[in-house]
Amino acid sequence: MLALPHRLVGHVPVFEGDGDAAVAVCLEAIEQGHGAWVVTANLDYLARARKDPSLRSLLQQASIVVADGAPVAWLARIAGARHTTRLAGVDLVAHLFERSRRPLRAVLYGSTPPVAEAAAARLQAAYPNAHVVGIVCPPFAERTPEQEASEQALLGELAPDVVLVALGCPKQEHLIARYREACPRALWIGVGGTFDFYAGRRRRAPRFVQRVGGEWLVRLAQEPRRLWRRYLLDDIPALLATAPACMAARFRERSTSPATE
Repeated sequence: MLALPHRLVGHVPVFEGDGDAAVAVCLEAIEQGHGAWVVTANLDYLARARKDPSLRSLLQQASIVVADGAPVAWLARIAGARHTTRLAGVDLVAHLFERSRRPLRAVLYGSTPPVAEAAAARLQAAYPNAHVVGIVCPPFAERTPEQEASEQALLGELAPDVVLVALGCPKQEHLIARYREACPRALWIGVGGTFDFYAGRRRRAPRFVQRVGGEWLVRLAQEPRRLWRRYLLDDIPALLATAPACMAARFRERSTSPATE
């Protein structure tokens, strides 16, 4: 799909607009009822997409891929996407409910019941337009086709405007690709660990730390055992490997652009 302008960052297409433009695209999809699929890409996506052709294919099927991580936004701008800014999944969810002109029916899919229920309560308390109509917390074991069909039927009955899928990359992308037709008019967003933030299990970095791209350090300090290997052995090498290609793309674009007086 990817009808909107995107810039290739490594193997990940990244939306060339800023956060406000991305939110406007999402709200338009909801209002017009044509549905959309949003990917929130951070450095982990760059690392995984280098090795996973199936993930690369899924990213091409999405409607819009926003830069969830500041480094992804930096790389996109280096590659020539002048207007790309970071839009974290947590912020995207908040902006949708803040800026919608009507209440939005939302389904929270993923995580555990205590986390998802706490996140739903917090969202509804914070945003009057957040109307959580369903919470689906699937077991961690692989589900049978019959179980998936039952979940899809439930989602169709709930008729949500927004489906927030919190399974992490690439599980959430694979699930959205399989489940989207159950609610073709809905906005589907892969939100990773967003439920943990709304449930109060994780804290975000201060705004000034977010602005300079240091939020990953705060997350690493909060969950060192879970994240150190991913950040230090996968994500940072992916950043270093991708940056030269982005600079080369920018140079090629400048060298082929018509000269202006």
